Amino acid sequence: MTQRVVALAFDGVDGAHDVSSRLGDSDMETLLFQLRQLGYQTINSKTFRVWQHGTGTLPERAVVLTFDQTPASHFDLVTLLHLRYRLSGTFFVTVEQVGRSGAMTWDQLRKLAFLGMEIGSRGMSPRPLSTLSPGALDEELARSKHLLEQQLGLPIRALAPQGRWNSTVAMAARRAGYDAVWVSTSGTNGRETNPQALRRVMVRHPVSVERLISLVEGWHQTFWWAANPAFVIRGMKRALGVYWYEQVKQRLVPHA
Repeated sequence: MTQRVVALAFDGVDGAHDVSSRLGDSDMETLLFQLRQLGYQTINSKTFRVWQHGTGTLPERAVVLTFDQTPASHFDLVTLLHLRYRLSGTFFVTVEQVGRSGAMTWDQLRKLAFLGMEIGSRGMSPRPLSTLSPGALDEELARSKHLLEQQLGLPIRALAPQGRWNSTVAMAARRAGYDAVWVSTSGTNGRETNPQALRRVMVRHPVSVERLISLVEGWHQTFWWAANPAFVIRGMKRALGVYWYEQVKQRLVPHA
């Protein structure tokens, strides 16, 4: 059976709220504890891509962890969980925010890399990449990669684009030297998955560890509900009515 891998994406910013409102310390520890009880090992983008190239292996049960923000408050949490659970993952950095109030510093990012965490790019600024002109897009991706490599002394190969992903962003990422682009489309990843459009499950508030575990375990009905476009859901509601739509949803995918 072909191995499928789920990637979880923890987005640290929701309006005025910082990452602690999205994923509390106890939520993350509970998630990692349950994953370990089920035999899962956490991996980063680099490990997945080596396997996808056919030049490496994965644990029998693997889950990719990605973090789209790097708040300073989570530095101590991540280092602690790394010691307890061998936490591994990829942290995507918005370069202009490094060292600002509430964000990790370059020194903290270097320490994460020393612990074996992978660092990737979110671009130079919070601007959605899909809104930039072709020239500005190329500069945004190339400059952020260069500055991260300069500061950390490591190759930067993974990108989690701000805003919508499209083919223009994918081609620009390839030109800039990124070999993995992680987007917000729900689903699983295999060797055949386009490396410029790797799928992730976005972790949203309120956090349900039970639901995350069900997605990692591959309950495909739940994935269907998570991945289908909003217009499909609206169509079902119109066809069935809201009451019967909710009844069908609860029966088929109680954890969605």
